Amino acid sequence: MKKPRVDALTVNSIVEIESNKNKTSQIAKNLNSLLSAQQITENEIAQSLNIPVMTIRRLVSGETIDPRISTLKLIADFFSISVDSLIEDNSSRSISQMHKTNPQFVPILDWKLATTINSISDIDLTSWKEWHPVIRGVQTELSNDAFGLESRPSMQPRFPTGTLFIIDPKEIPADGDIVLVKMKTDGNLSLRELNVDAPRWQLQPIVPGSEVFFYDKKQHHFMGVVVLTFLHSKK
Repeated sequence: MKKPRVDALTVNSIVEIESNKNKTSQIAKNLNSLLSAQQITENEIAQSLNIPVMTIRRLVSGETIDPRISTLKLIADFFSISVDSLIEDNSSRSISQMHKTNPQFVPILDWKLATTINSISDIDLTSWKEWHPVIRGVQTELSNDAFGLESRPSMQPRFPTGTLFIIDPKEIPADGDIVLVKMKTDGNLSLRELNVDAPRWQLQPIVPGSEVFFYDKKQHHFMGVVVLTFLHSKK
């Protein structure tokens, strides 16, 4: 079954981490419980994640009032739980019940970097700082290779400034999809609307005035299909 497309959702429709004392206190409580249950020290987790031990200590003590989402994701992945489980009240369940659920965090790439790779596996995401949360099972199911790209100004008015495209390389392109295409000759990337008129696949431009061309596997490589779009704002 084809995955649903969701356009122009606001970032407020996604689970976000609010920087307030209650969240900070809950993170500290959960992190202390995890360290105690698994008999891991602050130094050990800091060394394993290659982050400063003072970062862990401030989280454990509740001193950090604005924790980075990238740091929380590293810690959550270390304990095989979701970021939700790290920041919410888990008093009604045990540590062993804090399974990974929602959301899934997708790395946001810039266009320059995206031109240098063939897949997300080409990038070391261990200390990646730019992520976007996606509610799995509510919005869509994504592969682990999914990534985000922000719209370019030239894509207006179809896609307003600040639009974030969630692209899944594992999605099979179909008629009407927006696809990310890499030109094999120069490595440039282009978002295109796929129009299938068998046996030819026409790639319509997103940027007004751009040339229409037909898919040729010798010249073009599908980087993935846009499965979600969000109105994205950086803090």
